[in-house]
Amino acid sequence: MAPLVANYYLTYRCNARCHFCNIWALEPPEEADFTTIQHNLKDLRRLGVRYVDFTGGEPLLRSDVGQIYTEAKRQGFMTSMTTNTILYPKKAKEMQGLVDFLNFSLDGPDSESHDRSRGVQIFDTLVESVELAHALGEHPVLNHTVTAQNFDRIDEVGELARRLKARAWLNPAFTAHEHYNSDKNPTPQMIAAIESAARKYREIGYNKAALAFIQDGGNDIKNPRCKAVDAVIAISPDDKLLLPCYHFAQSGVAIDGKLYELYRQSEEVEKYRQSQGKLSVCEGCTVWCYLIPSFFMGIDKYWWLNQVTYAGEFLARKRFLQRVG
Repeated sequence: MAPLVANYYLTYRCNARCHFCNIWALEPPEEADFTTIQHNLKDLRRLGVRYVDFTGGEPLLRSDVGQIYTEAKRQGFMTSMTTNTILYPKKAKEMQGLVDFLNFSLDGPDSESHDRSRGVQIFDTLVESVELAHALGEHPVLNHTVTAQNFDRIDEVGELARRLKARAWLNPAFTAHEHYNSDKNPTPQMIAAIESAARKYREIGYNKAALAFIQDGGNDIKNPRCKAVDAVIAISPDDKLLLPCYHFAQSGVAIDGKLYELYRQSEEVEKYRQSQGKLSVCEGCTVWCYLIPSFFMGIDKYWWLNQVTYAGEFLARKRFLQRVG
């Protein structure tokens, strides 16, 4: 089975200072140029990837971000972007029609809570960006990270989404390594708050498989559910194949124009394919950008809940767009 998605890290630079992430504090590596990215996209197509999540850091900090997305669409990829919106008003027209799944990061329902979490004053820019995106025919989703600090205000997030005529997607903060604060992991109270808010607000969605996985304790290295290497190809800004994933990377293999050969034939890739989800650092993991694609591989309750989630979300978004015109 072909890998489902590429998590392509365009940059580790970020112009926000989120409390649950310190990527912005790291020394950013030299970033690959457009020609390198273009070649890697060709290899991703050869490998059967159809969906690329260009991520970061803040993707809009790349001066050639429009060129990158244009090339991805030219090659036939579905694309996504998650942005903190600081630069979106300046880049919106350049990005118009190039992003299939446009996500605006949201940490709180008002300027006080959102800006405190983000470390910069950007709530007003977020609201402006939603309005601008709508004017350009885009349908951004409010990508809300649910943490121990904000889960008691999810209903207010639903109210905000209703006012802005936008969908809100609830993502429980996940367990990860030193790039993230582990004391913000999902709790039973957070899960209950997510489920309760989704019943009240048609604007709110969440992944049912993710919540079930949290309740089951996350990844079990003795019976791993993670398929990070099989389901996802992770590429760093400095053109390395990250194994087994970005968040728990044990190895970064220089691509040097040979992504297809590396992924199909490399002993290093095969080693991590055999150990995916089984490493000591994988115990209890709930990193959704690798687990959600993993749930599409192998039929079990998470597969079923994942299917139900996306079938339901497709219908919910269709009805939502019909309501808002």
